[in-house]
Amino acid sequence: MPKQTMEKEKLLLPQELAGLPLDTPVLLALSGGADSRFLLDVLAEASRRHGFPLLLAHVDHGIRGEEAKRDSAFCRALAEQYGLELCLLEEDVPGLSVESGRGLEEEARRVRYAYFAELMQRRGIPLLATAHHADDHLETLLFRMARGSGLRGLCGIAPVRPFSVGFLTRPLLSLSRAEILRCCEERGLGYVSDSTNADTAYARNRIRHEVVPVLGSLFEDPQGRAVRMSRALREDEDFLWQTAKEVLDGETGDALSLASLRRLHPAIRKRVLAGWIARFTDRMLETVHLEALSRALEQSDASGEYAVPGGRVLIERDRLCFCSAPPRKAEAFCLPFAEGETLLPESGIRIRVTRTEQYTKINNLSTATRINRNCFFAIMVKNLHWRSRKEGDRIKTGGMHRRLRKLWNEEGVPPQLRDRLPLLCDGEGILWAPFAGLRDGVPTEGEGYLVELLLPEDIYEST
Repeated sequence: MPKQTMEKEKLLLPQELAGLPLDTPVLLALSGGADSRFLLDVLAEASRRHGFPLLLAHVDHGIRGEEAKRDSAFCRALAEQYGLELCLLEEDVPGLSVESGRGLEEEARRVRYAYFAELMQRRGIPLLATAHHADDHLETLLFRMARGSGLRGLCGIAPVRPFSVGFLTRPLLSLSRAEILRCCEERGLGYVSDSTNADTAYARNRIRHEVVPVLGSLFEDPQGRAVRMSRALREDEDFLWQTAKEVLDGETGDALSLASLRRLHPAIRKRVLAGWIARFTDRMLETVHLEALSRALEQSDASGEYAVPGGRVLIERDRLCFCSAPPRKAEAFCLPFAEGETLLPESGIRIRVTRTEQYTKINNLSTATRINRNCFFAIMVKNLHWRSRKEGDRIKTGGMHRRLRKLWNEEGVPPQLRDRLPLLCDGEGILWAPFAGLRDGVPTEGEGYLVELLLPEDIYEST
């Protein structure tokens, strides 16, 4: 790393940021861009020096077509170059965004971090490292300020925070993008570029290309100044939360006293409310919810019901009570696998199962044909049942665990039809899914079952 960069601020490893031993395993989120490319080089070098396992993870969000495939190939080549394992996830974020109603960026972030958390849990890795830098931090602050964020939002991107089974760390947060690019040049590190970063239709990109340059022309190193400001604000935020925690530690019941809350300073009261509700929902309230609740409590005749993420807060007589949101709807159906015909509830879909003594060739028909869906598998498969789909369902095909939602998108299965389609499952998960096929490794030779899925003629029109 350049001498001037090292003198400015020492780059800490993920283990140092989290206060863990230097041989603690690390998962690196690798996009292939300059930032994560540089961090890979730093961590690979540290891995050899300190002996900690380093796993790489890359996500193709299904947004940038061939460019995204180029990035995936680049990351695979990097993993091979460094002799490291790469875990790759392909996802249809645009489709998920439409179904969930969340924005494209928000949905991409949710998918990305859910995958990282899953890998950490499955592999027993307590540290995730991402390549966020000082420019990302400044852009985040400006974005939050424009939205009217409170103190917590102005603390910006934290260098380390609890995540999954351990911690999420940002080792590059003290460096600007310009410094990272200079490091890549001096080390001879190639990288890929994301064309969507230039699209000013995204609010963050517009801040990056239009607002930050103006700040840079007015003040020297606004990125570094923002990092230092947020560090100071985090100290204040930590003190306020510690004071609120001391209050909460004395509240062991399911309700809070209105009189006690009213005696608190508003800054402490809001944090007590947030911490108390988090006991029931594991979610932190947004500023808008805290402001509304705090204002209501200041009224002498406070009463009523306030909706918050995960439930409702009731103000009645001299106390606050929390009511959880209704439980999630149970899965539509779960039926035993049996020979003969089975009629699925409500949809009119019929499943016909026939035992046969020899392999039967199955035509892999597309949704455009709108006719029967068939499959064949050997009878040695056990513990079979039919069920409706669940959020996040995956099936192993082509050597990868692919999300069923994406496979169905590729096949053109209408979203309204998907909840009606039956999934054939065993103890290991989905064995066969209509329009997706059999799971890798399922035997398809010898004596077995022929399964026919009979779709009503009007099912496409009704969806």
